[in-house]
Amino acid sequence: MQCLKPTQTAAQQAISRLVNAYPLWVSGLVELEKWPSFVEKFSRLYEVDISPAARQWRKKRGQCSSHLVGALLPLDPAGREQVRWVLMVTELGAGTVKELEQLRDARKDRIVWGDYVLMYLTRPREWGGGSRWTWCMSPQIERQEANYLTALAQHCSMTGDASRLNAYTSKLLRRPMHSGVRTQVSRMLRRAMKVWDKHSMGKTWPGPDPAKLPILDYSSASRFGS
Repeated sequence: MQCLKPTQTAAQQAISRLVNAYPLWVSGLVELEKWPSFVEKFSRLYEVDISPAARQWRKKRGQCSSHLVGALLPLDPAGREQVRWVLMVTELGAGTVKELEQLRDARKDRIVWGDYVLMYLTRPREWGGGSRWTWCMSPQIERQEANYLTALAQHCSMTGDASRLNAYTSKLLRRPMHSGVRTQVSRMLRRAMKVWDKHSMGKTWPGPDPAKLPILDYSSASRFGS
């Protein structure tokens, strides 16, 4: 499994695929120039880059296994290139990683990646139902986005100019549409539509249909070591 993912979304996808089998975690930031030596250290100490067969061998011997997932972040205000990383570890089995790292349990302490948190949720029936791990906007970010969208819907419906509303919903849809995020955005849009209908004097809602939001493709993230 390649430790450094091409995008933050790809890293999130990898983490959500792994979390059932690797629920223990620790995370942090490392400068990009130090990433190769960082990976080498974790490979030497925790064997994060071994094959699925080697992981099964460790399991049979009562040893835990680990995965390292990282992605490059945008430049920070100081112009530094940094990688956000998450080290994920199996619950069962002993190992050096459990002795050296302050591991947390994703089922109790949610994994955070920027604006997003990894949660175990029930999928809406219209999107297939069932329960799954998915990324959601943090409560603070969701509240911030929803309140602004609602206020914008009211303002634009009264002025008749939907350009700012369309620009904002387009920006909103550029967020990674994990099923949890998609559910949140759908809820925001439905709320904004009600406000629009109340103040627009019968004008048609100009924004996206909450029931037809884009779906994030997970097919490229479907193969990860066990």
